[in-house]
Amino acid sequence: MPDFSRRANWALLPLLLFLALWPSSAKARDLTRDAERNPGLHLLRSQLQAATGSQGEIQDETGNLSGATQYVLPSPAQLGLPEVLELNLTEAIHLALRQNREIESAYLGRVLQKFSLGKDMSKFWPNLEISPRTDASVAGSSTKFVADGPEAERSRTETVNAGIITSVTQKVPTGAELSFAWDNTITGIRTHSDGRSSRESGLTGWAVGFRQPLLKGGGTRYNTASLVRAAMQEEDNVRALRDTLIGTINGVISDYRAMMRAKQRLELAEDSLGKARKHLEDTRVLIAAGRRAASESLQAEADLAQKELDLENARQELDNAQLNLVRRLELDSGSAIALTEPIELRTITPVYEECLELALERNQSYLAAKNALELARMNLDDVLNQRRWDLDLEGAYSDGWRHRHPDPSSREDEWRVGVSLKIPLPIFGDPKYDREQPLLSARIALRRAEMALITARENLEKSVRQRVLAVISSLKQVELARRTYDLSEQTYHFSELKYQLGQMSNTNFITEQDRLRNARNSFNDSIINYQNSLTELDALLATTLDTWDIAFVPERADLEEQYLGRNVWLLDR
Repeated sequence: MPDFSRRANWALLPLLLFLALWPSSAKARDLTRDAERNPGLHLLRSQLQAATGSQGEIQDETGNLSGATQYVLPSPAQLGLPEVLELNLTEAIHLALRQNREIESAYLGRVLQKFSLGKDMSKFWPNLEISPRTDASVAGSSTKFVADGPEAERSRTETVNAGIITSVTQKVPTGAELSFAWDNTITGIRTHSDGRSSRESGLTGWAVGFRQPLLKGGGTRYNTASLVRAAMQEEDNVRALRDTLIGTINGVISDYRAMMRAKQRLELAEDSLGKARKHLEDTRVLIAAGRRAASESLQAEADLAQKELDLENARQELDNAQLNLVRRLELDSGSAIALTEPIELRTITPVYEECLELALERNQSYLAAKNALELARMNLDDVLNQRRWDLDLEGAYSDGWRHRHPDPSSREDEWRVGVSLKIPLPIFGDPKYDREQPLLSARIALRRAEMALITARENLEKSVRQRVLAVISSLKQVELARRTYDLSEQTYHFSELKYQLGQMSNTNFITEQDRLRNARNSFNDSIINYQNSLTELDALLATTLDTWDIAFVPERADLEEQYLGRNVWLLDR
């Protein structure tokens, strides 16, 4: 141990400068903790203080006791910040689902989709239409003769028509169409001339008819194909809405965890800055004691400046992450969010076979490819049906009264039954191309759909395997990062002791500090990356809603009531 009493005289000036940079009140508690952990360094400081006497603390021109750059943030009241919104991840997800324009737009689209589905599914419902009509007209004419002829003749005709027609048509799955019509019409004509006359006529009657295609356009498979297409389209629409919800949830999760990452980095940057300040103080103590070269103070100050820069970068990263989350939640841009979700590791080990089975049952891309293949087959059947001969069985019957005045009224009825046949025989030119092109297109589309389904399954199997392996690899990375951090922490404690004993250079000690911080950042990042890999696997398997216990509702009754009112019955239920 050096003789500090003999050094006190010539070391007085550097020590005064050191004490000018050494706060008393805030550091007293730190000295107490240091005395417990590092008794050697505490004894060295005590001897230096005894040698210099009790000196008043001298501040620099800026009033900064430490000599380091200080960041003084105004209070929330001074900034006018809103009340801090505390959210865990589950609360953030539910908040996004309650108020999200993209989701509302998707549900508005569902109103249109269900309206179209209702129209398609009512194909075999009776169509009722009532058509009242009326019109009136006046026409006049005149005839002028030569000078020695008769006087001019003038005439005017007034015509009034009125009537109401009620018609009902009904399609049946075999392709037949039944019709019924009730016609009530009256016509009145009045002529004004030298010999006035008036005439009225009217018709009251009904008619029924039917038409059944026997070849082209006939058969239940052909006529119910549109219902199957509508049902398949509805399945795709519902899954698309589900994926929209999943995409929104994943966006919230991603932004929330990005803010968690930024928050942890800020806390580590603040901790590193505190360690850098303490290291600078310890270095100055050792320099004053002659245990270190004066140049090492510059290295410690440079490290302190770098840590302050890192802290500012971490603050900016946290601000950007918070703005992204606020934007995702569609809150006011000035809203402040406090995260309450800790970075915790919950291990889940997925099994490839089970994940693949779920993906084949739920994945939208694969199921859409299956539907596309079925639609291509149905389209080919439709084309083949349209190439048949046009053979129809038709029948009709009508009955009614013809009212006339002054002529006598009469009853009229008519019936007919027949078969019509039309045979298309395109030989050459455009008719031949027009007949063959749909069949060629349908066959090629079917083959493409088959290949697309094979490709979709292969891609899905590959994606599931990749995501499962990514989860397993991410979990291994967490364990390795944990081990690295534990070892780095132990190494840092040894390095701190060796530095105090003068057995480690300043540069190496700073390197160990940075290594410990980087190891902690890597450990936190590995946990978040593992959680994100599970989220991505959930999205691929379309199990996100189940994971977060969110009930999926394929329509919103409030929007349907708002835009359709009493006509909501037009939607498919």
